[in-house]
Amino acid sequence: MKKITLLFLLLSTIVCSQKKRSTKIGKVKSSEVKMSVYEKDSTANAVVLYEHANVYLDEKNDLDYRTDYYHKIKLIRKESFDRATVKVLLANKERVLGVKALSYTLNEGGAVKKTYVSGRDVFKKKLNEYWTEVTFTIPNIKEGTVIEYVYSIVSPYSSIDDWYFQSDIPKVKSDFTAAILGNYEYNVAIVGFLTLDRNSAKVKKGCVNIPGVGEGSCSLLTYGMDDIPAFKEEDYMLSKENFISKITFELSSVTNTDRTVKRFTKKWRDADKTLRLRLLDSQTSKRSFFKKQIPEAILNENSDHDRAKKIFKFIQNHFNWNSRYFSSKKINLKKSFAEKTGSVDVINLALYNSLQAAGIKSYPVVLSTRSNGIPPDLFPVVSIFNYVIVKAEIGGKTYFLDATDKYLAYGQVDFQCLNGKVRVLDFDKGSYWEDLSANQASISSTKLNLTLNSENAFVGTMETTYTGYSASNKREELSEKTKEQYLESIETQNPYLEIGDYAAIDKDDLDSPLKEKFEVEFFDDSNEKKYHRINPFFDNRISENPFKLKERSYPVDFGVPFSYSYRLELKIPLSYEVVNIPRDIEVSLPNNSGVLVLKAKKSESKVDIYLRYMFNQSEYNSFEYQKLKDLFNKIIEAQNSYIEIKPIN
Repeated sequence: MKKITLLFLLLSTIVCSQKKRSTKIGKVKSSEVKMSVYEKDSTANAVVLYEHANVYLDEKNDLDYRTDYYHKIKLIRKESFDRATVKVLLANKERVLGVKALSYTLNEGGAVKKTYVSGRDVFKKKLNEYWTEVTFTIPNIKEGTVIEYVYSIVSPYSSIDDWYFQSDIPKVKSDFTAAILGNYEYNVAIVGFLTLDRNSAKVKKGCVNIPGVGEGSCSLLTYGMDDIPAFKEEDYMLSKENFISKITFELSSVTNTDRTVKRFTKKWRDADKTLRLRLLDSQTSKRSFFKKQIPEAILNENSDHDRAKKIFKFIQNHFNWNSRYFSSKKINLKKSFAEKTGSVDVINLALYNSLQAAGIKSYPVVLSTRSNGIPPDLFPVVSIFNYVIVKAEIGGKTYFLDATDKYLAYGQVDFQCLNGKVRVLDFDKGSYWEDLSANQASISSTKLNLTLNSENAFVGTMETTYTGYSASNKREELSEKTKEQYLESIETQNPYLEIGDYAAIDKDDLDSPLKEKFEVEFFDDSNEKKYHRINPFFDNRISENPFKLKERSYPVDFGVPFSYSYRLELKIPLSYEVVNIPRDIEVSLPNNSGVLVLKAKKSESKVDIYLRYMFNQSEYNSFEYQKLKDLFNKIIEAQNSYIEIKPIN
């Protein structure tokens, strides 16, 4: 971001006043050093006792923005010792000043000992042409140590860094203060589920003197939180940047002395133009080139749907993805087509141009991936987008297409793309937001037929069927291993299993379910030769509940609804009797958003078991978390059931 030239002088009174708000080093109490546990979170390895950032203009440094940082952290256990090494990342032209740091420990007599960081122990390392890293390590660290440090960053840029109230450890108190010139306007957003304990914005008149114009005003901002719990990440969540409590600033406009206004927050029509020129590198008008590359037989297909489907497969098979989302250099679709390799933007822009060449109504679509964060739809932020797919409209239906992955079916996008809204770029009528979700649920099912033979082994067949993302994931796994390696990996996970013949059906037909057929032989884990105690759930067992938090403030996001079903038919000789089978279980979440069914039935010569669990929503809110957690516990309980068989005396 370019530095905004200041056209006025700030009176030293406001500068000095704001500078005095910065927290000075030397605020540690002996009680904090003696503290052995943080009572509000006894599991915490460390706790931030206080932290503060203070932003103002520095009259000694050309009125550049200066941020004074203060941190005081209690290191409770040795797992937190890495926090004594502090790393400060500086953008080009930024400088770090005033580094001071020390540790507080108790000596054998119970007195507090201070150990300071020497100036020669502050190191600077150039990472690349854009970033520099400043590092220092605070000495004399042991369990119970309190570390305290301050530093300042002077920046010629008008951007204000995000301030994170929440982190992976709890905090007792966190403050952010700033003095912002009245002619600078920022969009300020509070992110997360926690509420502010301090929140004030005051206007101080007469804080600036503009030569030839007169006095101006400043905004004095204060934001703070107390008793902040640690943000704990867990499985099945979108980017933590969507939920962790923080405050963000985006410069929206600057009013110059002649009262002209320079706006930085543009309208979406301006952002769309930027996306086309910069993000897509003006590579959306290459249809004439791709019309020459597509086989004539494909272009002559009468059906729009068949034509689009074959174009998709042509591009998907032609290119190899280089594991990058966006090109590091200027895009050249012609060159990339010849080299048969490219990033996501290259491959899917080739797909878009090819569909255009074939007369298929289609649009480029930009999005932010699951790990990148949800894009804001109120204010245009072009930098959030990091992935490109294609939208096709055929016969009144919409298809979102992604040709980067060899194992994605037509109408399926990479799982990372399932992140809510996407931006459809219609360069004629205007771009718009649209929801993106999976085109089908992820389903897997297993059918097992076994017989207890005369050699006390369970022999038979197992057939598993996959659809949706279950199928694409399994196809990718099969492609990465030889048949022998794949079967060996299954046997390693199931030590009582031996696999004979094996076949994968429709492995290369991405639009069909994938089926696997096995000839199997199972042995039980009992020491007796004739008494058998077996866990019948040989496939897809959940051994550990992914949800362990006492409570979760952010949603559970599976990305896609999914289900699993399992059927077992076990035949036994008439000389045996079944003495125990799993007990029936039937549990459902409200509105049948999740279901677990386990049914077991026995007769003289057979045991039938049916298990099914379904999650009919891709997302569950925080109020549904406990019931969802309980349902997973029930699934684990069900899959830990046993069948017991013994000979008839």
